[in-house]
Amino acid sequence: MMARALDDGRATLLRIRLGTISLLALGVVGTFAGAGGTIALERLGLLASQEPAQTVAKIPADALVIPSPEMPAGVDRFTYVSLDAVELGWTEPKVEIVAVAPLKTLSEDIPTTWSTETRVERVIPLLEPPRLAIRPPQASAWFSPRASAPLRDYRLARRLAEISPGASRRLTARFAAAKAAWPPAEVAFVTIKDEKVVELHARPEGGTWKLIHRYPVLAASGKPGPKLVQGDKQVPEGVYGVSYLNPASRYHVSLRVNYPNAFDRQMAAKDGRKDLGGDIMFHGKAVSAGCIAVGDEAAEELFVLAANVGLPNVKIVIAPTDFRRHGLPSANPSHPEWVPGLYTQVASAMTPFKPPPPSPSLLSSFFGN
Repeated sequence: MMARALDDGRATLLRIRLGTISLLALGVVGTFAGAGGTIALERLGLLASQEPAQTVAKIPADALVIPSPEMPAGVDRFTYVSLDAVELGWTEPKVEIVAVAPLKTLSEDIPTTWSTETRVERVIPLLEPPRLAIRPPQASAWFSPRASAPLRDYRLARRLAEISPGASRRLTARFAAAKAAWPPAEVAFVTIKDEKVVELHARPEGGTWKLIHRYPVLAASGKPGPKLVQGDKQVPEGVYGVSYLNPASRYHVSLRVNYPNAFDRQMAAKDGRKDLGGDIMFHGKAVSAGCIAVGDEAAEELFVLAANVGLPNVKIVIAPTDFRRHGLPSANPSHPEWVPGLYTQVASAMTPFKPPPPSPSLLSSFFGN
């Protein structure tokens, strides 16, 4: 009886385990069957998806309002308004506009010794003397093609403002006396060494040249003949222009001659000469070493004229003598062999400028001739 009861218990336990396994198997099969059926029904269109459709709305970028954080304490160039969500109410934030102070640039004071100056402007000083544009008025072998760009120089403007009123009054009177149009379009400074004179010629646009005035040269060094090397104290000879105006010259004001020009350099290369010198000026005062000193008032008038007509419209002719009256000189054996050719060019450049009438002699005045 005991053995039979044990066998019956084991059989019952086995049936229970088999039933549990069968139920688990049926659950798994049912799950896969249900999922497969659902997918099949959806593909056939018989079963609608229960998930709500999601719609993505595109919002324009300019409609977005992005609150800006407040600037930290101590910033005074801009002010931001609080953009709290309750205050905004989906509207654009209000921004208070605060004026911004202009940026300051670094500058240095430029010392000046002019008595009429009442205040010192803070400007950036130039690293070189003031320059204005220089272009050759004609294509000539002796004219230097080098040019410098114009620079804005407040020193030049101040100097012109100081000397222009007086110089312009004197110039207006000289042009009226010569019955010439004022202001001129072009001017020429014809310098004659042996007469120690600078002739001012001028003409209006499209007009003819007219002699305006003869300025005496108060000081000049050297002798007849061109300038050859640095330190020979010679005033150059040839046809030149003005390369720049110097308002802060030690000799009041000055106009720099563009020596050496192209012709000077060509002849120097032919002769094997170097270090031709430079810094040849028309300036004020009465002292010179290779320059042409005409006194302060005359220098002011030439300076103002050159500034008014523009440096490309200023021509300078420097001759050892008046070729218009005396003709070309005979060759000088102490001069380089190319000097006669130079004098031919200078004489040709002097042709448009008529010399003044000769002064009457004492006898002709006495006899009325």
